[in-house]
Amino acid sequence: MSGAAKRPNARRLVLLIAVLVIAGVIIGATLNAGPGPTPPTAARLTAATSLETATAVPGAASSAAATPCAAASTATIASVDATVAQGIYASEVRSKEVSADIAHITSSQALLSALASNNEAAVYSAVHTIVYTPHWHIVRLRVVKAGHVMADVGGPDIIAPVSGALRSKGRTLGTYVMSVQDDAGYVKLVSRFIGVPVDLYRNGAFVMGTLQPAPSTVSAGAPVRVRGVSYQVQLVSASAFPTGPLRVALFVPVPSSSVSATSCASVRLGAWGSFAMHIAARLQPLQTHYQALVDVLHGTTGGPAYVRAGSKRIAGGAVPAHIPSRGIVSYGGRSWSVFSWEPVPPARIYFLTPVS
Repeated sequence: MSGAAKRPNARRLVLLIAVLVIAGVIIGATLNAGPGPTPPTAARLTAATSLETATAVPGAASSAAATPCAAASTATIASVDATVAQGIYASEVRSKEVSADIAHITSSQALLSALASNNEAAVYSAVHTIVYTPHWHIVRLRVVKAGHVMADVGGPDIIAPVSGALRSKGRTLGTYVMSVQDDAGYVKLVSRFIGVPVDLYRNGAFVMGTLQPAPSTVSAGAPVRVRGVSYQVQLVSASAFPTGPLRVALFVPVPSSSVSATSCASVRLGAWGSFAMHIAARLQPLQTHYQALVDVLHGTTGGPAYVRAGSKRIAGGAVPAHIPSRGIVSYGGRSWSVFSWEPVPPARIYFLTPVS
């Protein structure tokens, strides 16, 4: 991928983490240790669901807890995975990093002057400078004037385009389409954050991904069996560069019978917990990355997270007045299910997840 040639995948991972967490947190070395095998999602989910069930708060479960999730288990897990994948994609089109890069483009006097004078060579030079300026994160930039492409610089395999107008002195000089992510970088982020195989499809055709051999076609909710493993397909909508639909296919492994025997609420909370534990396992040593973990969980899911040792706050903001180890808590005008565990006692990580 030539997009990866401009921004190595490992660096793209660090850059996105920097968006999701506080500036200057150096955690790339623990999260980008190479592609590696896809982790055993079903096993991780079983561990998280067992932990959730074993430590449930008495009286917190609803009457639905006695009803096994059964055949709905895979779809329940898939909905959680899709939420995370959508959160990662959203950060590629709506984040402080993206806003800063848009400002670099729209305020470039070199670009605006070149457009105003209709100097195509100067437009290309300005665009090339913007794309390859160190510490800016643009992987592709296209500038169009009166329907004519004046310059198009960057890799060919790009997703998450953002477009807008180029104006000077109240006059529209042209338009731009830019992106801060290539397809390989996004696939790597999703697969390493969630721990499931991910493939991209455009116009029904396979583009790239991690499930090999990739199914020739995919449809939402369809069963897929590859190399003896059964999956259910979960599709997430995205956009290719410069326009056009892209489908992100998440291949969610069918959970074990022990997971399916629990309620759908437990399966959902176990899936959220599996994601949180998966990220925590990659932030090593965890004791020095608690705030990074909190910020990554909140940045990708919207759910608050905290780390506490008894009454002592280690990471995260102000906690709800009462936060149980398990159960339902009201906070910020809505209800949350609490998943927590103690990876390094006495510190306990609390992750507030949507009830449904």
